[in-house]
Amino acid sequence: MKNTDSGKNRLSRTAAKEVPHRSHERFYSARTDVKKACEDLQHLLRMSSAHEVVVRDFETAVGRIEQDLQNISPDESKATSTLKDMGKEVQHLQVAETWVAATDRVLERLGDSVGHATRDDLLEAQERVMWCVRAGHWDGELTSTTTQLQALVQEAEVHAARVAS
Repeated sequence: MKNTDSGKNRLSRTAAKEVPHRSHERFYSARTDVKKACEDLQHLLRMSSAHEVVVRDFETAVGRIEQDLQNISPDESKATSTLKDMGKEVQHLQVAETWVAATDRVLERLGDSVGHATRDDLLEAQERVMWCVRAGHWDGELTSTTTQLQALVQEAEVHAARVAS
């Protein structure tokens, strides 16, 4: 026969997670993490080399997250998980901003030496990323479009390095 007295079983571990003060501590910790991530993104946007319209779109997205952050309370079901998801969304927005700004820099660096097809591909990929940001699709769709933009920017950087030398 199995002896369960030697360690904690699944039910006791689950019950320990539901202790009110611990769940509130996790909630406020996650909330603080999201607030800090939003502040970091806002700082990044202030220093960004992206166009003003793009920066405003990202600032609007951060504002939406901050508004959602104010509306969530620790008493809601799965509030901590929701906050952790919001933190991941902020990270997705940070990555997207990095590659959108990199697109502008590489296009400026290439100048007239870039072909129309390459320029159009970069601008189209950048616009797809910005559409996801504006529409609030910050999970899988933003990630996949940002990955496509990243590949195009890296390819353009290689081309710019060849042209420069």
